[in-house]
Amino acid sequence: MKIMRLCLAVFFGFFLLSAVPAAGQTESAASSGGSASNETPDVKQASEALIKILNDPKSRDELIELLEKNAGGEPGAADEGAGDGNAADTKEASSGDAVSAGQSFVIRVGEYTRALADEIGVILDRSRHSLRGLLLVLRGDIPIKWDRVQEVLLQVAIVLTVAYAAFLAAQFVARLIYPKMSVRARYGGGLMRAGILMVTTTIDAMTVAIGLGVGYMVALTGFGGLETGVTIQESLALNAFFITGMSNVALRFVFAPKRPELRLLPFSDTGADYWYSRLRIYMYWNNFGVFLAVPAANLAVSFVLGNALRFIIVLTGMIYLMVLIKRNRVSVREGAKAYAETMHTTLAQRALANLGNLWHVGAYGYIIAVFLVWVTRPFDATTIILRATALSIVTIMAGMLLSLVMTRAIKGGIRLPEDIHQKLPALQYRLNAFVPRLLKIIRFVVFLGTILLLLDIWGLLAVIDWFYSETGSALVSSYGAAIMVLLVAFLVWLAVMSWVDLRLQSRAGYIVSARERTLFQLFRNAFTIIIMVMAALLALSEIGVNIGPLIAGAGVVGLAISFGAQTLVKDIITGAFIQIENAINEGDVVTVAGITGTVEGITIRSVRIRDLDGTTHIIPFSSVDMVSNFMRGFSYHVALIGVSYDTDIAYAKEAMVEAFRRLQETDFKSKIFGDLEMHGVTMFGASSIDIRARIKTTPGDQWSVGRAYNEFIKQVFDERNIEIPFPQVTYHAATPPFAAEDALQKVGGKKKKTDVPEPTDDAPPEEDGR
Repeated sequence: MKIMRLCLAVFFGFFLLSAVPAAGQTESAASSGGSASNETPDVKQASEALIKILNDPKSRDELIELLEKNAGGEPGAADEGAGDGNAADTKEASSGDAVSAGQSFVIRVGEYTRALADEIGVILDRSRHSLRGLLLVLRGDIPIKWDRVQEVLLQVAIVLTVAYAAFLAAQFVARLIYPKMSVRARYGGGLMRAGILMVTTTIDAMTVAIGLGVGYMVALTGFGGLETGVTIQESLALNAFFITGMSNVALRFVFAPKRPELRLLPFSDTGADYWYSRLRIYMYWNNFGVFLAVPAANLAVSFVLGNALRFIIVLTGMIYLMVLIKRNRVSVREGAKAYAETMHTTLAQRALANLGNLWHVGAYGYIIAVFLVWVTRPFDATTIILRATALSIVTIMAGMLLSLVMTRAIKGGIRLPEDIHQKLPALQYRLNAFVPRLLKIIRFVVFLGTILLLLDIWGLLAVIDWFYSETGSALVSSYGAAIMVLLVAFLVWLAVMSWVDLRLQSRAGYIVSARERTLFQLFRNAFTIIIMVMAALLALSEIGVNIGPLIAGAGVVGLAISFGAQTLVKDIITGAFIQIENAINEGDVVTVAGITGTVEGITIRSVRIRDLDGTTHIIPFSSVDMVSNFMRGFSYHVALIGVSYDTDIAYAKEAMVEAFRRLQETDFKSKIFGDLEMHGVTMFGASSIDIRARIKTTPGDQWSVGRAYNEFIKQVFDERNIEIPFPQVTYHAATPPFAAEDALQKVGGKKKKTDVPEPTDDAPPEEDGR
């Protein structure tokens, strides 16, 4: 560390001798070149500082040793000490052509880790230097002017005593009106309570202002009178009083101790008093220590003592807060979970539960960041911390607000107005299928952006500077253009799909035909594929991917697929011609490849048919050699009615006409074209005579009309005693005459005597029975 400080001092001197504008800006001097001719009055001061370093034997020996090492074969050490100066830039430019992309990345990572290690070294060195200053004061190496110390303490004690006396008197008066306000807040609503809290907070701030004003009046009329005015130590004391008082006002606004009716946050009385008292101790310790004790030590003793006191005060305050967080980590987490159970929405419950689980991580990070700022930037730490804290609060609140809005949209979905939803019922479904996924990505980007902005605010990463750099601008513009391409492609696709939905809706004076519905469905599928491919290629092109090989490769792959998948090509070509010829549409009843059923869907290569049994058949167009469509123009119901042979044909025809007349009196009349077409007798069957008639119907209604007509046929035939025969069979057996007569006699119940010759005596006895 000593060598590092010595190197920095030497380079500081050399660069000042080379015409540095300001002597105190060591880092700027190390990074900027200059000519020796541009001399300023600071050159003399720099020369004197360098002479003092060289006059010190120990420092001179260390410097000589370091220079001998550099001259003995360790080039580049000076570049490392100079940071990112012109020498480093020249070296990088001269070796840039010889270093590959991978090596450049490794070098950059190495330089970043080296810079990080240097920062850690600086922090440790400054910490050690601060503690060493305190040791010097305690050993007596730095003399203390006790008369000056007593004078400063006396002035500070007087103005603080007067300021606090005026403040306590104003607080006593204010507490007289607080009970009335508390009663009104207890029985009022949430808005009333918030308003009264703002009023009491304003009154508290006014009491602090009164104490500050009285303190300044005493300071003006005190030591030295109006001629000398307010001394710097008095001003420091009053500033510390004001900052501490306003900090306590902020704490009372948040926790409202001893005023539960004004408390906005869900703290219990015990918890509010606990946190208010503990944080107030830290406020007194930190504010009076940093804003009063440190400057007073600088004025009364030495800057070395003030620097040591600042480090000790900030370090002990950090340890105090970290111990406080560790002790209450579990209690705060359990309290957050218990309060989350009282919330009405699941979103709020999860958000509050996650906040309870992670609150200590953010608190630790904030405390460490504040400590590092106090150590590395002690002179402007207050400005940096206040600015960074305010920006951090705004950033976190904005990020949480955006995340909550997007989470609510993700959970609740997109709700379109009722009139738009009725016209475009599929639009809301498409939006809810795409927008929540997009919002999840945006929510993650918001979370990541919040973290990066917090790191930039606290100086850990130069995110905003990187975005303004050439690399960051190119990256943001390229990926932003790719995102815009995808977004515009989605909007175009959504507009086209909505237009298709409008064209497929039937309205007054316009009925969508099955052909239009089928063609628009095919157009929808084809356009979706085209817009997806084009958007993907354009997005890849915007982020720097060469899409030429992709297009060429797609062409080669498509050619190979066309040769290897001839059936697929045949499916597509045959399907295209089938659609051009308007052979099949959705909703048609067709017979395709021996399957009869209703067409439920058509793609570019197949048709989906559901038969009467409910079975779904997917038939590729390559297997379709003929299409029988029952839904073109009009249809016929063919009635083939069988009557018995003894039926009067004219009488039967007149009965069929009567059945048709009754059919026309029903709701089926609108589905029938013309009169009944009577064809007459078409066939003589085995047991009936077939009479055929035909009814012309609208496409697809021939089956329902036919079923109703058959019911009326049966009704009229029963009324007129016209027999609808069923199959009858007459059997004829070829038997001998005697066997037939015996059978007839048996059927008649008696046996008829047959003319059989009488037997003679000459005949043998056994022939009697022949």
